[in-house]
Amino acid sequence: MMKRFAIIMLTLIVINSSVALNSVEAKATRTTKIIQSVKRKKINRTLVRKRLILYGKRKGIKFDPKLTVKNSSWFPPTNIKHYKNIRELISAGKGDIRYLLESFSDCEPSDITFNVKLSGRYLYILYA
Repeated sequence: MMKRFAIIMLTLIVINSSVALNSVEAKATRTTKIIQSVKRKKINRTLVRKRLILYGKRKGIKFDPKLTVKNSSWFPPTNIKHYKNIRELISAGKGDIRYLLESFSDCEPSDITFNVKLSGRYLYILYA
């Protein structure tokens, strides 16, 4: 009878410890998510657009502000939410511009026109 009682008590202790530990982990996870969302700064879309337009122009591509998502072509857009800060997003946009140039390497950069569009949660490098 005493062994049975001891086993039941140990089982209850283990279950309570597990529940308490899971509760602490859940609270820690929630706190971490709150802290991460506070750390994320709002992206200055105007600055990103200006920097990417300047980069494209320096690469020799012609800028055309009349290009839109509806009247031009683009590769899959970059999802803005995956980037923590403006520097990372600009770097990704520059990579997209380099990819555009590589894709049309048989053309001169001046034969390509482009525009940069930040719409909703996406960054588009438009071209024609």
